[in-house]
Amino acid sequence: MIVNERIRQVRVYRKLTSKELATKAGVSTSEISLIERQMRRPKTETLQRIAAALEVSSSYLLSELNANLPMEAALAKESFQIFLRDTSLTPEETHWLRAVAEKPSAPNTVRGWQDLVANLSIYEPLPKES
Repeated sequence: MIVNERIRQVRVYRKLTSKELATKAGVSTSEISLIERQMRRPKTETLQRIAAALEVSSSYLLSELNANLPMEAALAKESFQIFLRDTSLTPEETHWLRAVAEKPSAPNTVRGWQDLVANLSIYEPLPKES
């Protein structure tokens, strides 16, 4: 899959219009349109901005990373990596969340990961049996 198809596929999956993606990425709507219609190759900086707006890596858009996974699984892994980059967790929390990331029901947005951690943090750990 080429980058223009991947951008469009993720944009549609994320239920974003071209205009919404353009606004989030800080580029023009016509730029998104030209890229998606394969009339223009995105510059590196533009690709990085689009990737950030879609909560994926540039490598994913270039089909270099997680390209062999179904869309939902790939987006779960991609958003998880962004979440980890921007969040301070204990090694135990990171290990547990990595296991969750492998599940079909794993969150596929950064916000989903944030909500999961926030919801889990309100519960006390289960007491150990004596």
